[in-house]
Amino acid sequence: MDSPAPAADVPDPVDPPAAPADGTYLFGPFRMDVPTMQLRNGDHLVALTPKAFDTLLVLIRQRNRLVRKDELLAAIWPNSFVSEDSLAQNIAALRRSLGDDHTHPQYIATIPRRGYRFIAPVTERIGTDEPGSLAQPPPIASDATAVVQSPDAPAAAATRAQRHTRRLRLAGALGAVGLLVAAFLLGRGAATRSADGLPTLRVTMEAPAGMRLASGGVLSPDGRSIAFIAHDESTGTIRIWIRALDSGIARRLDGTEGAARPFWSATGESLGFFSNGRLKRVSIAGGSVQTLASFVGLTTSGGSWSASDTILFASYKTGLSAIPAAGGRPAEVTHLDTDALETAHRWPQFLADGRRFLFSIASEKPGHSGTYLGSLDSTVRTKLLDESAAFYAPPGYVLFIRDRVLLAQPFDADRGELTGKPIPIAGDLAEPGANNNAVVSAVADLLTFGSTSDLRLAWFNRSGARLDEVKAPLGLSNPTLSSDQNQIVAGNGVDIWSIDLEHDAPTRIVPGNTPLQSLDGAHIAYTSARHTGIADIFVRATSGAEHDDLLVRSQENKFVTDWSRDGRYVVYGSLNPQTKMDLWVVPRHGDRKPVPFLATTFNEFQAQISPDGRWIAYASDESGVWEVYVQSFPMPGTKRAVSSGGGSEPQWRGDGKELFYLAADGTLMSVDVQAASDLRVSRRRPLFRTPIPISGEMYSRRNHYVPTSDGERFLMNAPERPQGSVTIVVNWRAALGP
Repeated sequence: MDSPAPAADVPDPVDPPAAPADGTYLFGPFRMDVPTMQLRNGDHLVALTPKAFDTLLVLIRQRNRLVRKDELLAAIWPNSFVSEDSLAQNIAALRRSLGDDHTHPQYIATIPRRGYRFIAPVTERIGTDEPGSLAQPPPIASDATAVVQSPDAPAAAATRAQRHTRRLRLAGALGAVGLLVAAFLLGRGAATRSADGLPTLRVTMEAPAGMRLASGGVLSPDGRSIAFIAHDESTGTIRIWIRALDSGIARRLDGTEGAARPFWSATGESLGFFSNGRLKRVSIAGGSVQTLASFVGLTTSGGSWSASDTILFASYKTGLSAIPAAGGRPAEVTHLDTDALETAHRWPQFLADGRRFLFSIASEKPGHSGTYLGSLDSTVRTKLLDESAAFYAPPGYVLFIRDRVLLAQPFDADRGELTGKPIPIAGDLAEPGANNNAVVSAVADLLTFGSTSDLRLAWFNRSGARLDEVKAPLGLSNPTLSSDQNQIVAGNGVDIWSIDLEHDAPTRIVPGNTPLQSLDGAHIAYTSARHTGIADIFVRATSGAEHDDLLVRSQENKFVTDWSRDGRYVVYGSLNPQTKMDLWVVPRHGDRKPVPFLATTFNEFQAQISPDGRWIAYASDESGVWEVYVQSFPMPGTKRAVSSGGGSEPQWRGDGKELFYLAADGTLMSVDVQAASDLRVSRRRPLFRTPIPISGEMYSRRNHYVPTSDGERFLMNAPERPQGSVTIVVNWRAALGP
């Protein structure tokens, strides 16, 4: 291969405009203090990300005019290329924090297709707390291509030798990503010049035609390809795709249907991935898929493949396991420390030596969660970060997300220590979690991260028209409705919230997960691991009580799934290492002793009791794919298959004459039910394609939606906007300084 030519020089950036004096801005009940970067509502501090704060500051300083979208993008993300989605997310976050309504704004008005304007009266104080005159807002650059460098950007250029070395390395990267260069020349990317004069390119990679991205992108070890998961819009099938960065050609990997969380082998010749409770591998050249192991639970938190052909992988709410890449018996590598209330070990990533690895620990013990350094040869763990998801960027950085900002911190892999200070790279990123496919990937001078959108609760009618959005301070999941349809109980993975729909009033109830309210709304059943590190089931009265009644405690993690209409039974899922996810029933009368309802070698989940209490609908993977079934209740016996070709999340209409479920492609399905002495199901028909994000792990949640009692409206988890692209950054290290 010919040696790459040195990268060409890039012109000097446009000089940034002069920064206005820092001070304090007062508007409505808010006080914005620029020197400390704080926004307060009375005595309460309002949490804002740095990018959201900067966006608000620009709008306030330019309050006498419309601020165009391109101006805001150039001012807030001066050294990078981002789409308008990032700006829209910042504006949406600001409106939530300010309590502003975009339809009747008090503070930020949208000028359709053009930009935004701050419309509230503002008092400006400069330098002291004494009121100053309302100063004229200073202009910001009107040229959207202007490059504005932050005041603390490194001023010193690299030495001539360092520049030459980095130019050669960058040229090699550019040679491998001709697609990126072409995209830049065609206006689909942006370039800036770093402190040492080398160009940084940021390019947006879209999904293949007819597909929708279901994950971020993972770079191959040689940086020449990117693997991602995409959802076929016509068939609903989820597969792994690979795109060559030098040609832009994307191709799907057959046999990877239902895949989640792909990761590369050290040679770049194969991919590992997870599907339907199994760890699998496939050659990128094509061929049969090999199943390596089954794992406990309905989801996973990633895997890593070492140069010595060992795969380290995570199961939901367990420690890490290792298995030879050729197959074999998994061996436990890390074990949950119950004394430290650890609930899961996640996101393993091998270092170059193939023995040590980064991983995260989730714990109910304050200060214990975070990213740790572990080893196949020792049980010793060393904590590196408080953040629970970090990405190794060989050879010398760890990437992590704090307050939705991607940061890079120098990492001495030989000593296993972080050095220096974190440096911001990009903003408005979601932290990877058990229920999303956010990912950050870095190889040499290439970096990728995916766009994402918070899930919001919104109403839809039977035709799929989006109606109102529930006014909540954050994204909530596993929603349930009260019998009068006026109250929602849902969780955000940390706390349980109640929302009074009549008055748009959200109330935090208690820390916990998978909340479920009784039909009369008087009690809430939920799970929490805060006492033992294992998710047990508690019941709390909704009348303002602060006392919990322990309902079920066992050695297995549990998930509340339903509460019978007559209040007599609570059904829950229990995670067993041998029998996977099982369905159990605990009576609310008599001895209240839990009994197994379905405990097979397959997963059973998402159980829902019929309104008359005689039947139970649930999802199971007994056929090899998830399908919906109905059995008699409270004793199992008569069984009927409901879905065909994939199904999950059954929900009954209030009169029990209609059963809804989600098809494999996310379509909301309806089935007529006749429940006499024998149950009959008929007329399976689609209602509409839901906006619920489809991924290989969509079955890990109890429910993404809930119908009203008459079946005419549906409350659903819907993204504020669909995930649409992956950002690829060439020469990302240049932004870190010399």
